[in-house]
Amino acid sequence: MICDPEGSQCATVAEAILEAKAHARELMAERLKSGREVDGQSFEIVDETGLLAETVRFKDVLPS
Repeated sequence: MICDPEGSQCATVAEAILEAKAHARELMAERLKSGREVDGQSFEIVDETGLLAETVRFKDVLPS
């Protein structure tokens, strides 16, 4: 796990999920280009107190 101490400020969890999905797509594209694995990664969205609000798995943002 890599913690981002700065994180992002979003008004709602839904907004944070959309942002996480967009970043996941970008990171997966970079990983694919470099031949690295793209399965198993995720973002954990936490609230201002550090409680887990949502998990966005990278594989869930791929087109089905």
